Amino acid sequence: MVLAFWLVCRFLDFALYPCTYMRNDVHSVTTEHHDVVFLGTSDGKMGIDPDTVLEGTGLTGHNLCNGNQYPVDSYYLLRLLVEKQKPSTVVYEVDMNYLISEKERGNNYLLFYHEFPFSQAKLSYFFDTILTSDFRAWLFPFYEYPLTTELSRMGETMRIKWNNDYGTEHLAGETAFYHENGYMERYPVAAEDFPAISSRSFTPEMVKAENIEYMEKMIALCKEKGIRLVTIVTPQTDTVVATFPEAYATAWEYIETFFAERGIECFNFNTDYYERFPHDTSVFVDYNGHMNGDGARAFSAVLRELLFQKNKTAVN
Repeated sequence: MVLAFWLVCRFLDFALYPCTYMRNDVHSVTTEHHDVVFLGTSDGKMGIDPDTVLEGTGLTGHNLCNGNQYPVDSYYLLRLLVEKQKPSTVVYEVDMNYLISEKERGNNYLLFYHEFPFSQAKLSYFFDTILTSDFRAWLFPFYEYPLTTELSRMGETMRIKWNNDYGTEHLAGETAFYHENGYMERYPVAAEDFPAISSRSFTPEMVKAENIEYMEKMIALCKEKGIRLVTIVTPQTDTVVATFPEAYATAWEYIETFFAERGIECFNFNTDYYERFPHDTSVFVDYNGHMNGDGARAFSAVLRELLFQKNKTAVN
């Protein structure tokens, strides 16, 4: 009876859990070696093109950033990388909003975990996060996706998985294009069409202990394995910073101090490196720091200069 129940659950997972671009990302970094891997949030996903960052270096890379990637997720992705292929450099994009908020229960817990191959990292990830989440998240991982939508796509979903198809055609959208290197290219949006500015706040007291715990673990793991860890804070528009200057100033001081005290490089493109990249709306698609394609490629070229001109040995 138990076996039959488990088999039914596995079939429903196979048939109804959608093929996300995180599926492609995790497959890429666990089956191929990448010298440089980028971790972080949606700002990094839409702002970092590995091909541009690594142009002329002879290195390979992949963008593993994603919206809703909390430090706990970044840490276990790093654990998986170390277990499967061990990059020489990890670039971690830090967003202040992910320091003061908690990872939501439910399907968001599965976004990364679901795509992990069997590994020590996946087992630890399960006991640290999935086991304490809604039981449906690990028994019925498709439960938060609209059944009517997934039923209509069930045949295509099963075909892709059955054929081990990791092409990108089915991942194309109306507002963005997913590249094989993990970069999500956003199409340009006129400033007058940006969504309204959402509220911003930050104080050190708002920072969640769990988020700091897992950033500390990332730092320790990189030092233990001899991986160069670089942190970045991507540019924000002048408009939104001027609207909430105190929150941003406090957050950036907190982030810079945190990594400086631990001997970790931190490139903040809103403070010390402000002049290296534009902060007007022409390079963004909203007021949340998401860049359009031209902006992302320009930013990635600047990031290449900082990563490799300041540390020539990283290219070797």
